[in-house]
Amino acid sequence: MNKAFFFPGTFLLAAALLLAGCAGSPQVRFYALTPLEQPGPGFPPSQAEPPPSVTIAPIEIPDYLDRPQIVTREGENALTLAEFDRWAGSLRDNMSTVLMENLSVLLGSKQIFVHPRIRTEQSDYLLALRVLRLDCTPGDQVLLKAQWTIFPGQNREGMTEMATLTEPLADSRYETLAAAVSRVLARLSVEIAGNLRQGFRQ
Repeated sequence: MNKAFFFPGTFLLAAALLLAGCAGSPQVRFYALTPLEQPGPGFPPSQAEPPPSVTIAPIEIPDYLDRPQIVTREGENALTLAEFDRWAGSLRDNMSTVLMENLSVLLGSKQIFVHPRIRTEQSDYLLALRVLRLDCTPGDQVLLKAQWTIFPGQNREGMTEMATLTEPLADSRYETLAAAVSRVLARLSVEIAGNLRQGFRQ
């Protein structure tokens, strides 16, 4: 009967090759969106007393964006998934949190909530936001097209608006891309805050 012999040298060689392969694998990098720290020039402080309360409904985003990998566009119809450059968590949740923080800064209100909320009383406004497009083209631009509806109080008739905003991308780094998405979301927040102000001035 033939016996299989195991040589220690063979084991060491195999282990070395395995470790070398692991060491050569690219590391996954994670990115998150950042909120506004202050309203910025040209946006006057809120005069509402008391500040309004707003509940943000779950944001809708296209299915192809609802994944860990950062998705970029090539040409008109091609999409690329970055296997080693990912969002740090759910992009949908990150956008909701950043929008909440942005509106809190822009409206001077601590009563901006993301659904589901802990408090049970009715908010002054319900905000429903749908992202129609978020096209990130490395070395070119980030394009955000969004539609939102603001429902005041108990009134079921809301005001619907739409905007298309762009931010340039100076290079192809994903860090640059994440910063540009943060800026374009900040600009969208400014437009939404302006609509909310019109509502509580009426």
